[in-house]
Amino acid sequence: MRFVPRQNVLCERGREWISLRLDGELAELAQKMLDSHLARCAECRAFEADLVATTGLVRATPLEQLERPVSLPVGRRLALSTRRVTAVAASAAAVALGLAAFLNLPSSGPLAAAPVLPRVAGDNSDLDQARLVRATLLRPAVPPRETRGPQQT
Repeated sequence: MRFVPRQNVLCERGREWISLRLDGELAELAQKMLDSHLARCAECRAFEADLVATTGLVRATPLEQLERPVSLPVGRRLALSTRRVTAVAASAAAVALGLAAFLNLPSSGPLAAAPVLPRVAGDNSDLDQARLVRATLLRPAVPPRETRGPQQT
């Protein structure tokens, strides 16, 4: 079985669909598209033939019986490991820090001092000036006049 990486997108998708079809998980429309691609692509046809043969061999091979069942060694677990103690201490410190920061926030109750905001006059002179600058910038530039004859200084 030969696998050619990154040939093109159609071949990559076709090879994925070949695998899905072998498992009986390919939709009918995708099967039609795969058949159309296989009719045009010799490399994908060869890939399909190799994959069908390999899959047939794997599925036909009988299962091996183990001499003894797989078991994992049972390790001793400490009730409170160092890692757990460290994690609990770090969590408690984070909660305490957050609580202290929350309690030190300025209160928004009736006893809290209202912020002093400066009062300004209600004229719009700054807006008028900005409009004037914008209008000046948007005006078309006037080309300089041509002067004919000798210039006097």
